[in-house]
This record gives sequence, C-alpha cells and structure tokens, in this order.
Amino acid sequence: MTSLLTNNAAMTALTTLKSINTQLDMTSNRVSTGQRVSSAADNAAYWSIATTVRTDNASLSAVKDSLGLGSSAVDTTYNGLNSIITDLQNMRAKLQTALQPGVDRAKVQTEITAIQSKMKATADSSVSSGQNWLSVDSSAANTAYQATQSVIAGFSRSTAGAITYSRINVEVSNIKLYDVNAASASVPATEAQVAGSTSLTGTSAFTAGTADFSAASAKQVNFTINLNGSKTQNIKLDATTLGAAVKDLAKVTTDEVLSAINNQIAASTGANSVKGLVAASLDTQGRIVLKTTTAAAASTINVDVVAATGGNALVDIGFGTTAGLAVVAGKGTDAGTSNAKGILDTVDGTTSQSINSINISALSGTTGDATLATLISQVDKAISSVTNAGTKLGANKTQIDGQKTFVDTLMKANDRTIGILVDADVEEESTKLKALQTQQQLAVQALSIANGASANVLSLFR
Repeated sequence: MTSLLTNNAAMTALTTLKSINTQLDMTSNRVSTGQRVSSAADNAAYWSIATTVRTDNASLSAVKDSLGLGSSAVDTTYNGLNSIITDLQNMRAKLQTALQPGVDRAKVQTEITAIQSKMKATADSSVSSGQNWLSVDSSAANTAYQATQSVIAGFSRSTAGAITYSRINVEVSNIKLYDVNAASASVPATEAQVAGSTSLTGTSAFTAGTADFSAASAKQVNFTINLNGSKTQNIKLDATTLGAAVKDLAKVTTDEVLSAINNQIAASTGANSVKGLVAASLDTQGRIVLKTTTAAAASTINVDVVAATGGNALVDIGFGTTAGLAVVAGKGTDAGTSNAKGILDTVDGTTSQSINSINISALSGTTGDATLATLISQVDKAISSVTNAGTKLGANKTQIDGQKTFVDTLMKANDRTIGILVDADVEEESTKLKALQTQQQLAVQALSIANGASANVLSLFR
C-alpha cells in the first residue's frame, strides 16, 4: 500500500541513517582521540578505573621528581664528603711531617690552616636545591633545620582509598660536619619496644596476605608481654578469641590481628594490668611492634612465647614458635642532651681542639710531640667518622636509585593498564570508519529514493 500521509520507506531509511551517523560519530571520535573510552558515558567502570590510575600516575610522577631531588642532594653531599676525606688525609700527613725533628711547625700550620679553610668552604658549598647537609645551623632559632631529611619514595592507595607515602630518611644529625649551634641539643626520651623478626605477612601464620585461624586450622598464637619487670599480659589468638572480632576466621588480616592484640591489652585488669601502657603496631618493614606508651629508661618490655593450649598448633607472627623463647627485651632511654656540633667542629675532650681549630704552631719539645700524636689520632677518628657518614649516604643513594627504577617501571605498567582499558584499536576503528562512510552514502541514497516515491504517486493523476 502506498500512502500520501505516511512514507514508511523514508522513515525506515531515516532511522537507519541516524543509526549509522551515531556510529560514525563514535568511530570518528575514537579515531581522532585514539580512545574507545574517552568519557564516563562510553564505559563508566573502565573510565573510573582509568581516571584513578591516571591520578596515581600523576602522584608517582611527583614521587619520581622528589626522588630526583633527593638523589641530587645525596650526590652533592657525598661528593663533599669524599673531597673532605682527601683533605683530612692531607692534614694527617702534615701532622706526621710536623713530628720530624727540625720541621718548622708554624709553616706546617700555614698549610693546615689552608686545608681547614678548604674543608669549610667545601662543606658550605655542598648545597643542592637550597639544602646543605654538611654545614648546618641546628639552633632553636633556625626553624628550617631538620635533623632528619625525608625523601618521598613511594605512593600507595589502599582498597579503601586511603593514600600513604613511604619515605627514605637521611639522618643529617649523623653526617653533619659543621654546626653553627654552640649549645647542647636536647635528646628526647624514648619508649621501650620489641619488634618481630620478620614482616607479619611473611610469618607462618599468614598465607597470601591473610591468616587462617578457623577451628579447622587449629592455629594459635600465644605469647606473654612482660612490662617493666612487674606487669604481664598473656595474648592468645585462636578461633575462640578471634571469633567475635574478625569478619572471616579463615582470612584474618594484619589489621585484625593488631586490633585483636590491642583489644586484649585494653581488656586487661588488676594490679598487673598493662592497659594503657603498651600498644601494638606495624613498623615500616611490616613487622609487628610492641611499644610502651611511656618514654623513659625505666620502661622495659619483653615478649615470651608460650606453649599452645587446647590441642592447637603454635604459629609465628614474628616472635618465634618455640615455647619459652624470650624475645630480647627492649629498653627506653631518658631525655638528655648531646653535643650539637658536627664531626669537624666538635672540640675533643683530650686535645681541647676541634679538627677545624687545630693549631700546632706553638707546640714544641717532648710535650709538643705527645700532643701531635694525640692530634693525629683525633684526625684518624675524624676520617673514620666522615667515612661512616659517606657509607650511610651511599646506602641512602642505593635506596633512592632503586626506588626511582621501581617507580618508573610502575608508571609504565600503569600506562599499559590504562591502554588496555581505554585505548582504541586504530586499525579496527579506521576499517570500521570506511565501512560506516559507505553505509552512510547508501542510507542517504535509500532516503532519497524513498522521498521520491511521492512524485511517482502524483504521476498517476496526470
């Protein structure tokens, strides 16, 4: 039937043309952007994942930059230390020369003074990105000073979305050579603590990141905390004690283990209670740590592994599995003071001179020779201390370089993940584009023919 009011053929052709145009627009967008998922409308799940990974990669890029700056600072400091070690060796040689009979020690002192000036200049100029770790000012007035410099080394996002950063710490207070601060530095009291021998997830209690404490596994952790030699608390982890505290006894997490330990500590009562006096946590290596809440030399803590009960098998969470095995006790320290000066400007108690202020011009006779021998020994100790500082920096450098390589590899892996999720197959899309263009032309022709049908009908009335 042919109708003047309704052109079914034209409507069908128009619908087909619209569908083809929609597909053509989508394919053209994929070809032009190189992505098959360029917005949430294309695939909400893939777009969300890819956006999160891109955000993580941006954070990793910032971490990589931080590692680069940290590496530069470590390199600069390390080169300064190497140069100063050579200067100290020259100074020791000059002092040994001054031991020889008939040597003009005033002239030797002129050379020593030059070496001292060079070492100070080297330390003062060992600056990278505005940071100097060899020549510092640790006085209270200098709020910019940090005894420990932290280099951001890693970025991670938990399943809950929590973001954490790992750090590589450089102990500037242990490698500094000169310090403007003439006062004694305050050293805070420390807590007593005991750490496991290995990461919690690497112990026999855990497999694939979780621990099976179900009744069928018959696993049990059993140890006693002894605090200050007088207060004790037994910690027992098994199917019974964990039953109401964890989501799945067959897949107990490290967080749930820590919570269970801290809950049992908090529930302790009586005169020997350790409630509020000790807490469990994980250190940067993932090891379980038991630490007192009081910082003082009087704070002591140790852990004794005890036998399992009820026919269960004793398993390790870092404190061993042999009953009666006492973990080495941890002991706190009292607050105190320490010399704030650096390796080269600290005055030696025997010679009353620092490396930076050694002066032999007035030394003479047997007494002078004895003082020279002591000064040589002092320089030897300084060489050893500076060498140790270089060793510590070398370890930091190795850490930073290794982390830079890892972060770079991780960023590339993330890029591949994004590509798998959202990148378009250019060959496939270009082929599809040509096919759709052909279909579009045919659909336009079909619509044109359908629209011409009314003219054929009018010819019947001529």
